[in-house]
Amino acid sequence: MKKVYLIRHALPDFPKGEKMCLGTTDIPLGEAGLAQAREMASQLPPVTAVFSSPLTRAVQTALAIGLPLTVLDGLRELCYGEWDGLTFEEIRRKYPELYAARGEDPTLPVPGQEDPKEGLARFTTAMEQAASLAPGDFAVVTHGGITAEFLRSLTGVLQKPGYTQVISLHSQNGVFSLAKDEKSSMPA
Repeated sequence: MKKVYLIRHALPDFPKGEKMCLGTTDIPLGEAGLAQAREMASQLPPVTAVFSSPLTRAVQTALAIGLPLTVLDGLRELCYGEWDGLTFEEIRRKYPELYAARGEDPTLPVPGQEDPKEGLARFTTAMEQAASLAPGDFAVVTHGGITAEFLRSLTGVLQKPGYTQVISLHSQNGVFSLAKDEKSSMPA
């Protein structure tokens, strides 16, 4: 059995400091995010391999771990269609009813978004690939939305992790499970 450390990337450098719906929009980390990544890496248990989404914010977070990096396209974030790259204020103005409804039900689809089931299948295949390539315990740096979908497939609960949150999993014979001690560190 391998231990897997599933990590959401650090805080991105949002243009003008306004949070936005990133999805596949590719922006780097800022100074605060780079500091978060270094702090997370300093506390991460030893791993034999590091895998990352191809998006810059994930790659920069993964590089802080200090091991050679394998980029797997399947670890990328979900595409949020027409909302991808918009600030939340822009979304609220352009899509007021859907924005309000998603506040109550975050599973409501966004126009043009990637189907979460298809994204989960892509992501799960990449996780299985990482598990087969890693000689021992390993880290995977990815994104909040796709991580939430993956964790929901394991626990039945949709919860997005915080920036640089490390979620401990086990991997055995291509099957992933939440580590027993992990429930207490899941976001509320």
